[in-house]
Amino acid sequence: MATAAEGHAPTTPHRWPLARRLAAILLLLTAGLATLLVVWLQPRTARTFAQLGADFLADGSLAMRELVREQSQHTNDLVVDMLARTTADRDRALRELRLETLTAEGEAIRRLLVADDARRSAHDRQHAVVLTHGAEQRAARSIDARLRALVGAQAARTDAFVAELRHDHLLLVGIALAVALAVLGYGQHRLVVRPTLRLRHATQRVAAGELDVTLPPAAGDELGDLTRDFARMLQQLQASRAEQQRLATGLADQVADKTQHLQQALAELRSSHQQLAAAERLAALGTLAGGIAHEFHNVIGGIRGCAHELAQDERDAERQQTLAVITRAADRATGIVQQLSRFARRTIERRAELDPAVVVEDALRLCEPAARRHQVTVTRDYAAGLRLRGDADGLHQVCVNLLVNAIQAMPNGGSLHVATAAHGNHVALVFRDSGVGIETAHLAHIFEPFFTTRGNASAPEQRGSGLGLAESFGIVQAHHGRIDVQSAVGHGSTFTVLLPVTAEAR
Repeated sequence: MATAAEGHAPTTPHRWPLARRLAAILLLLTAGLATLLVVWLQPRTARTFAQLGADFLADGSLAMRELVREQSQHTNDLVVDMLARTTADRDRALRELRLETLTAEGEAIRRLLVADDARRSAHDRQHAVVLTHGAEQRAARSIDARLRALVGAQAARTDAFVAELRHDHLLLVGIALAVALAVLGYGQHRLVVRPTLRLRHATQRVAAGELDVTLPPAAGDELGDLTRDFARMLQQLQASRAEQQRLATGLADQVADKTQHLQQALAELRSSHQQLAAAERLAALGTLAGGIAHEFHNVIGGIRGCAHELAQDERDAERQQTLAVITRAADRATGIVQQLSRFARRTIERRAELDPAVVVEDALRLCEPAARRHQVTVTRDYAAGLRLRGDADGLHQVCVNLLVNAIQAMPNGGSLHVATAAHGNHVALVFRDSGVGIETAHLAHIFEPFFTTRGNASAPEQRGSGLGLAESFGIVQAHHGRIDVQSAVGHGSTFTVLLPVTAEAR
């Protein structure tokens, strides 16, 4: 048994082309016409022709009988008239003889002669009537014989006519069928089949999804109406597809735009979260560093003072050298304590309007000799007309720290790109190097005090203090700005300092 799905599945009917259908209809019509001609029209025509021949023969027979009758009557009248004239002539001749004047017997003879003439005249009349009737009957029999012969000939001619009529009818039907098939086939192919095939080809292409098709020219008939309706439908489909593509494109653009905004917002949120976490961590470190710097500043100052006094009274060269080492260590510790103090202070000492390109260029000129020694190529891209309010010395120190770090990240040479640009309501200072890069795990700690990746146990003299980026971070935050870092190991790093156009001191 078929399933429900199979029961509702559309079935394709047996394909029977339109040309075959029309040809079959034409053959049926021709067969019906031939049947009508042979079965009804031909017998009717034969009967009508036979009836007309019979009526013609009957009318001819009647006319001939009437003519014979009139001719017999006329002949009879002539004979009677001739007998009457003969009798009258004899009677006149007897009167002219005047037999009554001769003797009484002459009168009797005359009377006898007159009676005999009357008797003979009556006999001749009777004989003429008989002869006339006999002639009329013989003529009637001859006419009947001739009519029977004519009827037979008429029947033979009628049969021949009917056969010829049947042949002509069938020939005409065949010719009409051939002509109709030829005209119908040509007209059908030109007016129906070819436009239909072109329209079907166009519908197949449209069904396949191709809407850029050329339709056949629309004629002034039902097929032309169908073509025009299909053209309107195709135009609506094209408009719908264009609208869908426009909507899809707009939706894709909107999705991409929203995605980009979301990614940017997420990145900014992550950056803000990281900045906030770093700020909180560094604030705590700054408080701790401030306390340590305050406590160590006095201790280191006392050590340096004691070492200086002992060095003045000491005469032993070896001890003087030891005291000099202590003094230099104390000076270095003092410098570290001062950096910690600046990191912990997070204030702008002097505020003034400045050109960021001038600050960056001054720092770059200070670091260019080191760049040349490391075979680093420096490129500049300064935007003109940028101004902001801030501490020029503090920003100068930030630029020096970032430039020194970038140059030291390229021990075997490379390229350093320095740029200033407008970034909304901020000014961007960009430092991009092609150095060794920073590992992802270290990015979250590079602004912490004493964190450094430069130098190792085998080269302690190259190890940094880890306070340069921490100090720079504090100065930038004091300007209400931030430092963004993008780095990949082996592909260099990009430090972007974003400073508001107007900075207020904390």
